[in-house]
Amino acid sequence: MRTELNRRSLLSRGGTLAPLVGLGLLGGATAATADSSTKEGRLIPLLGTWAVQVTFQSPNIPSEAGLFAFVADGIFFGTTTGAGHLSLGSWHLTSGGFQYAFRHFMYADDDGRWVGEVRVQQNGKFTSANSWEASGTGTAFDTQGNQLQVVQSATAGTRY
Repeated sequence: MRTELNRRSLLSRGGTLAPLVGLGLLGGATAATADSSTKEGRLIPLLGTWAVQVTFQSPNIPSEAGLFAFVADGIFFGTTTGAGHLSLGSWHLTSGGFQYAFRHFMYADDDGRWVGEVRVQQNGKFTSANSWEASGTGTAFDTQGNQLQVVQSATAGTRY
């Protein structure tokens, strides 16, 4: 007996499972005590998982809660209540902190069709050993690559 697979169902489940698979890469990426004046000392505090709160300058966009993960090889995984699925990107250190960028797809609420993507870029700095703040932009594009909107945002992260 052969079971027919529903592609849409597989893709929606894949979006749910992908963060778990990606977070498996974090096995050896735990925070450790290090000299914060060295590159390694600045790198180590960002590794791992973070609960985040994202706020927007635009008053008609509600705040979002999220979960972010920064992996040692510069890979970023995240999700927010607004995106509702996996965001992928990269991060790197800067002289004053760190930068990260990621993308996630946008879907129409009524029928679930793909309508474009959001590209986020943020600059961050640590406010304590277990928290950071970042700010930057999110730019929405339609499926043809036309820019639709640019929104300023701020993100606060707390280690968990």
